[in-house]
Amino acid sequence: MGRDNEFNEPYLPARYREKVREKQQRRRAKKILAAVIIITIIAVLVYFLAGFLSPGTSEASLSRTVPAIPAVTTTPPVAVATTSLPDTTSSVQGTETTHAPSTGYTIDPGVPVTSYGGALSLDGAAAALREYYPADDYSIKSVNYSAGPTRNLFGFTIRPVSSTAGTRDSVVFIDATTGIPYATGQETAAVPMDTAKRIATGAFPDVSANTVRLWYSDSPDKGNVWRFILASGNMTLVTGSVDATSGEIVAFTRTIPQSGRPSETGVQQERAESIASHYISDKNGGTLPLNRTIARYEVWGTPSASGAGQYVFAWERRFLDYPVDTDGIEVAVDSVTGDVIGYDKRWTTPDYAFSQTLEQAIVQRDATFTVMQEAKKVFPESVGSVRILSAEMRWNNGHDPGTSPRPGSVPLAWKVVFDDATIRADNSIPSGIGWVDIQTGNVTTLEYRH
Repeated sequence: MGRDNEFNEPYLPARYREKVREKQQRRRAKKILAAVIIITIIAVLVYFLAGFLSPGTSEASLSRTVPAIPAVTTTPPVAVATTSLPDTTSSVQGTETTHAPSTGYTIDPGVPVTSYGGALSLDGAAAALREYYPADDYSIKSVNYSAGPTRNLFGFTIRPVSSTAGTRDSVVFIDATTGIPYATGQETAAVPMDTAKRIATGAFPDVSANTVRLWYSDSPDKGNVWRFILASGNMTLVTGSVDATSGEIVAFTRTIPQSGRPSETGVQQERAESIASHYISDKNGGTLPLNRTIARYEVWGTPSASGAGQYVFAWERRFLDYPVDTDGIEVAVDSVTGDVIGYDKRWTTPDYAFSQTLEQAIVQRDATFTVMQEAKKVFPESVGSVRILSAEMRWNNGHDPGTSPRPGSVPLAWKVVFDDATIRADNSIPSGIGWVDIQTGNVTTLEYRH
């Protein structure tokens, strides 16, 4: 028998039966109300979904109804190198892969041409680079970009403009957020940044600088150094480098004002060379195994308004009476005052690194012939115009920046320098260099490009 009829039994009191019916009616009313609410909600959802899916819905109405969600891209961690950037592209709007005639250098894939998310644009990064590497001293060959979990980096490949500064390309990384050069190892340098700053400013007490720029560099010529610029306003007063391991100032150049400078020298070259030699001895605690290779006078100003310039002297390092290829010292002396206004020490090879093998089995003639044969394989059409510039035995002490050569790993070898018609016609192309093992006659390294 149903629950609605069981309360009609004659043995139940009428008043009790009436209360039970009222309670059942209230339960039915609540169920009906809940059903109506559920149906209403479903109808509203169906209505809105139909509006979104309708072909007539405009993009504008969609953007007002649902906020746009930015695309999220993930990039692998940055691998900071000293000579090249990792081939990591970043999904950034406004990027192009091209050689930009307006900039004069190659823009690699993934470089953000425009600014985004508070980071520098390409133009901003290039302007930041020029604060540290002026256009008068360095040209830009190319730029690439790497995005990592802690910093994003523009990598500019640069080359010294002056041939006296070398022709080796190097890569400078510019932090896309700060605009400051960055290099691996700066956080763990034996000489921290604050100490290097005190050394740099303390070495030139007569310089009233209100701006000090300091950045870390793993230089191929000097190893790990803190480079610095002391400036007053827009005028650079001193540039230089502090060895990040020893704290020694290994290079500096003073800026000498040209206005009011006399046209005639006040110091003769012989006296200037003596000043330079004594400066080296005083700075290094005694004489060093050096052989002077350059002594010249450089006029300042222009042909129509020339002024007294500077004397430049260069010495190359010698070990066991053979020249060390990349080590040496250069000093500049003011021809008016006799002050040392420039110093550059390259001394990256410890004595223990030189090989003890000095026996020579290959003569100069055979070394040059072997290099020419290898050069012919690279540019066979140019072999007829190849010209040997020099060939001598030297210590081949070139090694990766920031590394120390192993004991006995620096060999004595024939260094053959040459050029051809293409190189002679383009001053931006360095001379070819071939290194020949003095015992086997094999070409161990050949640097030759057009």
